Amino acid sequence: MALLSPAGGLVYHLRALRHQQRIWLPFRRAVAGWLREALPIGEELVLVGPSAGHCLPLEHLARFERLLLLEPDGLARVLIRRRLGARRVVHRRDDLLVSPLLRGAPGLDDLLRDRPRAAVLFCNLLGQLQFGLSNDQHDSWREAFQRRILPALSGRRWASFHDRWSLEGPSGERPPAVELQFTQAPSDQELGAALFGAAGPPLQVLDHGTAGLFPELGPHRYFTWQLTPQVLHVVEAVNG
Repeated sequence: MALLSPAGGLVYHLRALRHQQRIWLPFRRAVAGWLREALPIGEELVLVGPSAGHCLPLEHLARFERLLLLEPDGLARVLIRRRLGARRVVHRRDDLLVSPLLRGAPGLDDLLRDRPRAAVLFCNLLGQLQFGLSNDQHDSWREAFQRRILPALSGRRWASFHDRWSLEGPSGERPPAVELQFTQAPSDQELGAALFGAAGPPLQVLDHGTAGLFPELGPHRYFTWQLTPQVLHVVEAVNG
């Protein structure tokens, strides 16, 4: 589906081939450590937008008894199926996250209602959705996500890591790979000061529209992800 393509696609797979064992490695290790805490092994895991699993600890996730992958990218489905093995892995390519919420149609919440024991992982997807939607559509989607999807996560294990900010510029002007922990969602000023220093020069960042999407109370983690030598992402991680 086109709305989800920024989270996957050929360009992303080529970047992963080039960078995942080098400049992506600190981010991948940080995500793996967090997910081992956030999602202990269980019966079933629903992965929303996993792409080919380039940034996921597949050896940990493969220990779930059953995996349901919601992934529209055909190449990504082939790659991740090879990495996980075909056994116990089911794929769905239809969109359950964006269009159904905008249209008021059955969506991810209905799927989860039929799987009350399944854990859920949103795989670095939610911060890309605004780039395929108008401002009004994204506002409507956020409202529907909070009204329909958040209640469906109650009573089950869930986790999401998603872009909060991204910025471009010479890599020497950015912080080293970091992992930050807050007891609740920080303000933009608090997060910026923790990442870049309170006395540093002003920075221009691209906001990915995920601030406040999940409840602000409770632990929030932040990882830096050097996507390319020129582009840094700040990734938010929450779970329940």
